[in-house]
Parts: sequence; structure tokens; C-alpha cells
Amino acid sequence: MNKRTVLLVCAALVLAGVYYRFFMDGRKKPGIQIFCEKSRAGIMGNSASPSLIFRFPSACALTSVEVVDAEDARTNKFPHALWHMVAADKPPKTSSFTYGAAIPGMKSDIASAVPEPLESGNEYLIVVESEKKLKGTLPFKGP
Repeated sequence: MNKRTVLLVCAALVLAGVYYRFFMDGRKKPGIQIFCEKSRAGIMGNSASPSLIFRFPSACALTSVEVVDAEDARTNKFPHALWHMVAADKPPKTSSFTYGAAIPGMKSDIASAVPEPLESGNEYLIVVESEKKLKGTLPFKGP
């Protein structure tokens, strides 16, 4: 091969890398996918306040779980947390949890804080972080 061919191949590889980086979202980190559902007791009407269950497709070790009002999150840089849990030490992997319930390996951010009740029809936002610096958000409506 001559110098011109080597130069053209190198230029093509650089252009392919630039295209992938800026146009194919090669720089975007994967996030945590979250699903929200009502408990069976809440659907059947056997509970005074239906509880919300948050699930993940695969188990992950959570470091932070925070629920905030969606409107508050849109207008404030630091919105008021209705429920905030942080990892105590080395959190075990979990694939689901219920709003307001204890999560294994996690504790409340403020020791005396209790989860605030969710109002029916209001829009909320849950923000979840894991050990691998992955983050996931999900807007949902109160029960």
C-alpha cells in the first residue's frame, strides 16, 4: 500500500468514529428502566390506600431512591423530596419495591422522616440511582 491509501483509510476511520459519537448517541450512558403498577390489593379495593410498586427488568443495587412532585421538579433546582432513601452500606440487588416501604440495605435520608402520602391524580417523578452511576427517572400519577 502506498501512503495515500493509508491516509484515506485513516481518514475514513476517524470520520466513522466522529459520526458514531455525535450522530448515533455513542456517548449516551444506558439508564435504569422503571415500571410502575398498583398492588393487587389496591386494584381489588381491599386496601384503603392503594400502594404503588416500582419494578426493574433486572435486579440492581440501588444507592438512592427519591420521589418528588413533578411540577416542583420542573420549577425548582432542588425540589422537596416526598420520600428519599439512600444506601446504608453495600445495598443488595433488588428488582422491586413499594412506595413508602423499607427497602433492604437502604435507610431514610433523614432519620426521622416518614414518606408523605401521594395525592390521587397528581403527577410525581421518581429518580433512582444505582452503584454503577446509572440513573433512571419515571413520571407517574398518584394512586
